[in-house]
Amino acid sequence: MSRASLGIDYKLLRRIPYLILLVKYGINDKDYVTINLTRLANDIGTTPQNVFKIINRLAEEGGLIIKSAVSGQLAIKFTQRASEALQFVIDTIRHYLDERLVIRLVGNVVSGLGEGGFYMSLDGYVKQFVEKLGFKPYPGTLNIRLKPEYVKYRLYLDALPGIYIEGFSNGVRTYGGVKCFRAMIQGLPGAVLLIERTHHGPDTIEVISPYKLRDKLGLKDGDEIEVLVTL
Repeated sequence: MSRASLGIDYKLLRRIPYLILLVKYGINDKDYVTINLTRLANDIGTTPQNVFKIINRLAEEGGLIIKSAVSGQLAIKFTQRASEALQFVIDTIRHYLDERLVIRLVGNVVSGLGEGGFYMSLDGYVKQFVEKLGFKPYPGTLNIRLKPEYVKYRLYLDALPGIYIEGFSNGVRTYGGVKCFRAMIQGLPGAVLLIERTHHGPDTIEVISPYKLRDKLGLKDGDEIEVLVTL
């Protein structure tokens, strides 16, 4: 992704630090997230009024966030342009370091509702996984409930483009899209799924792999597991 393709200019470069800061607070390009102006102001050493002005500039001049209201509170989310700008920063740092950037997630194995096998066997998903991830997943997902200190790192992923698996319809039912990130699960290749239509909260992730991870790794509910997500 080139600077020209994003339209990166001086004004946008000046705003990227604010985008990075907002990622810390769980802001993403999918859902509106309420924001506490006083807390944010205290964290960066300014006033709530200045923070409000910054948010307005990001929305009205930069086209980087969209504002709304949730239960009477200010709520914001990133635009696609903001997500692309953050990805540009990641790609630039990755090129400088000459390596992949990694987010470490740690949690405990939990049982799901048993729906993973059905969804992972649908041709509309499987063909895209093979094409975009390079492997055919075992028909099932492994559910991991993250330890509290790792949930914020999971939220970082919401703001990044990732690898998008398009939703589709089979003429009877419509299936939602899925954002993926390549990952290593206890040393085995796979991917973390961020599913558009899910009953899980942000503390739970679903992972896929060419292998049946429970059998391959000898896992049972409650076991601790590490997932290294590559960006």
